[in-house]
Formats: sequence, C-alpha cells, structure tokens
Amino acid sequence: MPKLDRPQDVVQRLRGHWRRSLSEPLWGRSAILAVNRVLDDEAEARLPHRLDWCLGPDSFRQLLDSLSEITQLVSLDSALQLHHDPRPRIALTFDGGWRDIATQVVPALERLALPASVFLPSASLQSPWIPYWAAIGEALWQGRSTATLTALLGDNGLPLPPAPPAIRDERASQAIRDYLHTLASTSDALLKRLADELWRETLPQEMGLDAFSIRRLEQGGLLRFGHLAELSSLASSPDARRQLQASRHRLDKLCREPLAAIACTDTEACDRLDRFAKFGDATHWLTRTPGWLEPPLDTSMLPRFVISQPLASSPGRLFDWLLGHLPA
Repeated sequence: MPKLDRPQDVVQRLRGHWRRSLSEPLWGRSAILAVNRVLDDEAEARLPHRLDWCLGPDSFRQLLDSLSEITQLVSLDSALQLHHDPRPRIALTFDGGWRDIATQVVPALERLALPASVFLPSASLQSPWIPYWAAIGEALWQGRSTATLTALLGDNGLPLPPAPPAIRDERASQAIRDYLHTLASTSDALLKRLADELWRETLPQEMGLDAFSIRRLEQGGLLRFGHLAELSSLASSPDARRQLQASRHRLDKLCREPLAAIACTDTEACDRLDRFAKFGDATHWLTRTPGWLEPPLDTSMLPRFVISQPLASSPGRLFDWLLGHLPA
C-alpha cells in the first residue's frame, strides 16, 4: 500500500470507500434532513455554543455538495414516494422561518436548482422558532438578561450561568456551551419558560420571514411552506384542534400550495403524536428523531435527521452518521 503523506490523501481514499459502500445499502432509500438556521458568517456559526443548531454559508454549501454527490436532493413529496433508484432520495427541510432563508439558503439552492421545504412557527410570522437551550445560550452570548436568568434559575434550584463575557470569543462561547450541557436534564416546560422570557428581550422581530418574502419565495418555485408545531405547547393547550386549524387557515391564506405535512420541534415526540394525528388535514408529522423512511409511511410519525455544524462540514462524518441509522 503506498504511503499517504497528506491528510487530504487519506480523505480522498476514504471518500472512495464511501462511494462504493453507499451504492448498495442505500438503494431505494429515502430520508428527510432538518436544518435549523444558516448564518451569513461562517466564523459566527462555528462558535461552540452554536455548533448544534447553526450552519454558516460555507458549511451549508459543503452539505449541499456532499449530498449532491451521493444522493438525489428532491422535494418532500418525492422523498415520501416509493422508488427503486440506486441513489437515495433526500428532502431538505428548514425549521423556524428565519430571514436567513431568503439571504443565505435560497441563493445556495438556486446554484444547484434544488427544492426544499420551510416550516413556519405558529405564534408570529416574524418571530422565528429557536430551540429552548439555544435561546438561553444566545441570551448569555449577547450579555443580556443575565439578572433575569440568574433569578429564574435560582428560584428553580438550577446551576447559575457563567458571568457575562467581557470579550465575546471562542472561550466565552465554550463556557456557554459547557453551561448548557448542565441544563440537559432540565424539564422542557421550565426551559421553555426561561427561553420565552429571555428571547423576547434578545431577539429583534425582524429576524423572521415576513409575509411578502414568503409569497415571493414560494413563487420562485424551489420552496414550499408548512406549519411548525410544538407538541409540548399543544399538549398543554385547552383546544389543540382549534390551534392547528388556525395555523392551517393562516397558511392557506399565505401560500398557494401549503404543505399538508406538519413538522415538530420535539426530538422525542412519539408519545404525544397519537393524540394530535387525527387533528386537521396533516398527511404526515415530521419529528426530529433520526432515521430513514420505511414503508409503509405512517401518517402519525416520520423521522428526520437534524444537521449540526460538525456533520455539515465533514462528508465522512455525515455519511457515517446516516449509514449508522440504517435498519439492522
């Protein structure tokens, strides 16, 4: 075996193995990928406290190029159809309704003429959705609301956050990431309450897509829009059916062809979906639990792979993770 002197040589050799190993196990397979947000600055997206929920422009293009080489990037409807193609079908979805969809995502999709689906939160068109823990991390990163957060955490017996960063650098970001890991066992209800109070003070409203932008993007032909549901909120709502119907009505007025599928913000939503599957006209509920689509496609729950910065930036890590979730 010839000596491999450079890391790039090793990478190229491994990529050859991936191409051969992917052709057989992924024949006729389909999957759905979920992306949270694509920032306009790669360095900002690579900060430790954002690695799990933000991509940058370079890592997003790397993700698209990696997937295009091995898979077919198709619409959500196409991914939900049975096929016998040797290359797997992958549908891209974006949760949250961030304005970055218009400024970062669409130009990258247009470069390769790729379709995608965007799921909008129900509360307000211009208030994008963000994971609870990420909202707390962003509030700490901005150095705002620390007194509010300290009081809320102290009242609930949770560890106190690190001091506001004097200099916002990678070390400060890593300290926030380490702190967020200490909240991993905190209940969703408490994290939601903390995030809601902090995020209102931290997030400018204009960071979300407005109605005009949504209509314009839909007319472009690459994007379709659907509803993003928070099952934990629906579970505590006295009238979940009416809430879902109101969201559907809003989409019908906003879009010419709204998606019938509903995406869920919850990672582990299996125990809650049965209650809501019969509500409204949703044909599918898309969770954030990783997995490949398996026929018959159950209307109550379909898996999605949530893409983090490390996965998007490394073709090897990405495909290893995807292959690792193939049914035994």
